[in-house]
Amino acid sequence: MEECSKEPIVSIPSKRKLWLGLTRPRTLFSSLSSVIIALSYAAYCGSFNWINAILCIIIAITAQISSNIANDWLDFKKGSDTPERLGPDRPISLGWLTEKEVVLALVVSLLIMAVAGIWLVINTTWLLLFVGLAVGLGIFAYSGGPYPLSYHGLGDLAVLVFFGLVPTIFSFYVITGITPDTTIWHLAFAVGFSSTNILIVNNYRDYHEDLKSGKKTSIVRFGIDFAPRFYMTCGLLSIMLLYPIFSSWGFIFVIFYLLLFLHTYRELNAFEGKMLNKTLGHTARNVFFLSLLVIILLILKK
Repeated sequence: MEECSKEPIVSIPSKRKLWLGLTRPRTLFSSLSSVIIALSYAAYCGSFNWINAILCIIIAITAQISSNIANDWLDFKKGSDTPERLGPDRPISLGWLTEKEVVLALVVSLLIMAVAGIWLVINTTWLLLFVGLAVGLGIFAYSGGPYPLSYHGLGDLAVLVFFGLVPTIFSFYVITGITPDTTIWHLAFAVGFSSTNILIVNNYRDYHEDLKSGKKTSIVRFGIDFAPRFYMTCGLLSIMLLYPIFSSWGFIFVIFYLLLFLHTYRELNAFEGKMLNKTLGHTARNVFFLSLLVIILLILKK
């Protein structure tokens, strides 16, 4: 009598969970961190525009969502997602959402970002249009276009610029109307380096898959052993760059944050494969905690 082999039953999440998963909710708090830091320093400087602050928050969230969806869609078009994928499930690659549905979600998020951006331009200066165009270009240039940044080892630089420098510096400017000083530049680089660690974990986890698909991330270019060293460097830089707002009491909280970072670093070295998704979540959490650390340091510095 022949044995019948049974295929494993794959449980497809509900549409609500699929749409939510498409936005990568874990990344949203980290994307907000740069704006939180800008808001905190604006309050510290004694100048604040609430309407512009809310618009900056909307832009930060929709830019992150647009970037997440665009990366899923463009990687799907390139055929970069393989059955060996270790990262979070991508609904479009698995056939759980159609390409039309994913593109629709991308268009909606881009429209919301554009409306908030135009409102911000009306409230401030038309020169911000160029910033908006650069952000929009960055969303698609990361995984698409004739020279996709993430496929040529430039993804880390893109994260530093578009999730650190641009949102922090320009949010501070439109909220306060004050020319950015050296301190806000330090804070912008700090959150940028911390955010870069999210991508480092992602590329470290996907090293073998990226190697096969020809995706030349910085980890593929310099070798898998480069990832932990790169992660440690970015993490320590993100802490050291906060020195303009250090104080005697504040240093206690810096030590606590350093210990948290070192714990996550040990995870990076201990885990492999899908277990690194846990480290990815903890790294995104660290970016958000960095913004809370900045708030505490500014309060103690006052």
